[in-house]
Amino acid sequence: MNTVIIETLVSIAANLAITLIGVLGAWLVTKIGKQQQLNTINLAVEELTAAAEQTVLELQQTVVDDLKAASADGKLTQDEIRDLGKKLLEGSLQKMSASGINVLKAANVDINAIITGAGEALIATIKHENL
Repeated sequence: MNTVIIETLVSIAANLAITLIGVLGAWLVTKIGKQQQLNTINLAVEELTAAAEQTVLELQQTVVDDLKAASADGKLTQDEIRDLGKKLLEGSLQKMSASGINVLKAANVDINAIITGAGEALIATIKHENL
């Protein structure tokens, strides 16, 4: 009788341990997957930021300096600034990989806001350095 009870308890404990290992394994896989997803999103944001910064520098060399030189007061008009903003968005998106854009879209990230923010930050840095 004692043997049957011990065997039953051992069997229950073994089944419980196997179930617990399975649950912990599934939880760990989920945690690792979420961490990997965050890393992937972070890499895509870094790629987008770099593309925006590169585009700002390109526009500075090819467009902005000429527009400022052609202006009587050496400043850009609101229309020129708006046009440069469109060129920044277009140029940055052209530099992005399709997979990077897809990752950001899947994560519901505001791609235009990241591009605009990175561009404005670099422009502010350039202005500050030229003072």
